[in-house]
Formats: sequence, C-alpha cells, structure tokens
Amino acid sequence: MRNFLTAFRDVHRSSLAFAAALPLVFAIPLVAEFVQHVIEMQIGMYDGVEGAKAVENDPARMWFGSAKVAALNVVGYFVIRWLHWGGDRAFALAFPRKAVTLFGLMLALSLLLAWLSLFVWTDGYMGIGFFVFSLIFMPLIVRFVVAAPLGILVTPAQSIRVMAGDAIFAIIFSIAAILPLMAIHYALGIGAIFVEGDGLKWMLLVVDSFVTALLGIVMVAAQYTIATRPAPIEGAAAGTSAS
Repeated sequence: MRNFLTAFRDVHRSSLAFAAALPLVFAIPLVAEFVQHVIEMQIGMYDGVEGAKAVENDPARMWFGSAKVAALNVVGYFVIRWLHWGGDRAFALAFPRKAVTLFGLMLALSLLLAWLSLFVWTDGYMGIGFFVFSLIFMPLIVRFVVAAPLGILVTPAQSIRVMAGDAIFAIIFSIAAILPLMAIHYALGIGAIFVEGDGLKWMLLVVDSFVTALLGIVMVAAQYTIATRPAPIEGAAAGTSAS
C-alpha cells in the first residue's frame, strides 16, 4: 500500500510540476475543453436537466469532444518525454523523427478507439463491452503507449508480456489516480447545470477547463508510472538528439 500511495502522490506532484514548467503545452487541452464548453453553452447544455439531456449527443458537442481527446493525446507526447528525462524541457520539446513517427501511429490508434467509443459503440452490449475492453486491455499495452513518444518500439504483445504480472496494479492504479480530479470534473459540470446565472456557470466551466487539462496530464503520468513499474523503458537518448 505504501508503494501505491507513494506512486499516487508522485503522479499528482509531477503533473503539477509539468503544468508549471510547460504552461503553453498545458494550455492546449485547457483551451480545447473551454471551446467545448462554449459550444455547450450555445446549445443549451447548462440550461437545466432537460436541456442537458436534450443535447447530450449533439453533433457539435461530440465533434468538439473528439478534438479535446486529440488535444489530450497530443499533450501526452510532451508529458512522457518530460517525465522520462527528469523534467528536461529540451528533451520534452524535441521532435526526433522516430519518436514522432511512432507517436503518430499510437495517436492514430488512440483516436480511432475514441471515435468508436463516441460515435459507434455507444449503447447496449457493445458499449459495455468496449468499456470493459478499454479498462482491462489498455493498461496491459501501456508500455507500447509510453514508449512511442520516446522513439522506442514496444509492440503491444511485448507490453502485455511484461505487464501481465502487474495487471491488477495497473487497472486499479489507472482508476485511482484519476478518480479525485474526475469527481471534481463531473461535480463542476453538474453544478453548472443547476446554478443560476450565466456568470456563475462560466466561472464553474473555466475552473473545469483547468481541472480537465490537469486531469489529462495526470492520466498520462499514471500511464508512465504503470508502464515503468515492472521494468524501465530504455533506449531514448538524452536531450534533443533522441532518434
């Protein structure tokens, strides 16, 4: 339990440190979330419970939600590189060809899964099955996800072999790490539906934009912690010379 709590603390501490060290990168998901809130306000998402239900699957909201997912994934590139080299900004901001290529592949797969979850497998058994699949499978291929921005190829099969012994930790920790901020995120969104006055609604939504951006970083930091727990991911060069 001590290792679990220490890892939990380190994930949140390093996420705050990243946001402070690279504020412009932190702003990417923040702006994406805020733009989605602008769209939601325009379509009446926060006009009340009935309004929220009526526009829950509004096409504009869903497409901007997809853009937000893309923004969160892009930030993951910088977070992983920053964590891997102990907070080296130059390494985090470098774009070596191999790292960009592998990350592009991983990003395409991630966005495909996000698209399926948002627009295709949304209801019934398929929706439930896809959720369970993501909950169990994604922590097992986490070394593939984390290694890509470092310019290191770890296949999903290789990742599963290494992570199999830590599967329970990976699943529980991936949920526990994001739970506090996720609860705040949902509380702010629900609060914006029930409070009176646009000014107060906007205040909650602005705070939620910051919370969501930090949540995205925490998710990636948790992935890095999970991926490197069984064994380090080695092979990325230091500084801007990684290739």
